[in-house]
Order: sequence, then C-alpha cells, then structure tokens
Amino acid sequence: MRRLPPRLIWVLVALLVASGLQANDDDPALYAVGTLGATSLYTSYFLLGTLADGYATAAYTAAFADELARDVIGLSESSIEALGRIVADESIAAGDRELLRRMIGAHELLIAQAWGLIAYVEDEGETDDWFRYRRAAWEAIRSLLDLE
Repeated sequence: MRRLPPRLIWVLVALLVASGLQANDDDPALYAVGTLGATSLYTSYFLLGTLADGYATAAYTAAFADELARDVIGLSESSIEALGRIVADESIAAGDRELLRRMIGAHELLIAQAWGLIAYVEDEGETDDWFRYRRAAWEAIRSLLDLE
C-alpha cells in the first residue's frame, strides 16, 4: 500500500485542526469525513487545473476534458448531498456543521469552475467563469485547509 505524501498528510491534518474536528477516536466517522473531504476538494481543484492545462496545450482532447469535468461535477454533487445529510443531523456540533457547510460551498465553487472549463472547451474565448470560479474555489479550499 502506498503511503500518503507528507505534504498531503499535512494538508489533511491542517483541515482537522482548523475545523475543530478532533484527530482522535471520539468520532471516527466525522474524522473520516474531514480527511476524505479535504482530499476530495484538494484533488478536484488540481484535476480541473490539469484538465484546463492539458486541453490548452492540446495534450487532452475537448471530449476528454469535457468528460472529466462532468465527472468532477457529478462527484461534487454527490459530496454535497452526503454532506448535507450530516449537516441536517442536529446531534452534530455547531462548529462541525459550519465546517461541513463550508465544504459544501467549496464543492459548489468547484462545480461552477468545472462548468467554466466546459464553456472554455466549447469556446476558447469563454474564460471569465473559469478564472473567476477557479480563484474563488482556491480561496475557499485554502481557507478550509488553513493554508497560507
């Protein structure tokens, strides 16, 4: 089994510390949500950037970039639905619910960014949404992960 790169481990721990989720066995399910949520947000953001770069340099076809961008949309929509169920649980601490709401917001920005990429693939002059939502998504993720 491959080990996580040290940088990714730091990012995951930073999310947990910044969010107030405890890195212990008090609530292993919530710990897993935080860890997997950080991984999902971080990698989805960079996947979209890689797709845009790959398409812009002709390393990826329009069909490939479009298909993977739509995959990110679907996965983010599923994440929003799952996180929303947890947010609705009144037994979850208010601080943890707030973190989950922020994670949902970051997923929403990733979805908007993915739609911006699709618009760019369809018309290379359409870059405004891509760049606007890319910056906003990174700010939300950076804030969640407490990155400088």
